[in-house]
Amino acid sequence: MMENKTSKYFKYAIGEIVLVVIGILIALQINNWNENRKNNQYEQNYLQRILKDLHKDQTELEMHLNKDTLKLDAFTQMMRMIRTNSITSNQQAFLGALNSVQGANWFEGNDVVFSEMKFSGKLALITSEELRESIQNYYKHVEEVIKQENTYISLQTSAYYRLNDYTDNAFLREASMAPRWNSNTNAITYEDIIHFFDNLNEDQKKEALKDFTILKENILFSNKVRVTHYEKGKATIKLINDYLEKI
Repeated sequence: MMENKTSKYFKYAIGEIVLVVIGILIALQINNWNENRKNNQYEQNYLQRILKDLHKDQTELEMHLNKDTLKLDAFTQMMRMIRTNSITSNQQAFLGALNSVQGANWFEGNDVVFSEMKFSGKLALITSEELRESIQNYYKHVEEVIKQENTYISLQTSAYYRLNDYTDNAFLREASMAPRWNSNTNAITYEDIIHFFDNLNEDQKKEALKDFTILKENILFSNKVRVTHYEKGKATIKLINDYLEKI
């Protein structure tokens, strides 16, 4: 009888242990399921936010690509007028082109969401390796866009200083300053600007045309970098949309 009781108690104890183990496994399974569900929600939320940033970038890049084209057209138009000595007969066109080549196009980009994921270790939430690499490569390429923009600014600044070296354009530089610091006694007119460019000697024209060509070449290269970035963004947007449709 004692042996039978011991055997029953032993079986009962084993049964209890098995039930406890099964309960623990079920609890772990439920916990894992909840964690996976939360991670999936986080993943979808992050991807939706990155999509918004990418669409903003696409809009901004389209604006810059359009400005690149306008600048190239303007530089070419100016150079043709200088070469053919036709500035005076096309004053409005020359002034319009001169205005179009001013300044630089800076790509700002939107990387707040990506930076948040990167520095918080949340990139691993994106379970698709292809998609994760596409997003990382896109934002890494931003560095190349900025590098090229900095190169253009440097060349533009150098060209500006060379113009100072071989021409007397102090009156134009003064005119660009705020009224408080503008030492010119008379306001600069459009005729003054036309007269300045129209009266460059042959050596000065040669130097100016050379600088314009260098700037045009750099705009073309910068444009190619931006187009590449634009295409990377478009491809990444498609990957994200396709991925979200599947999950």
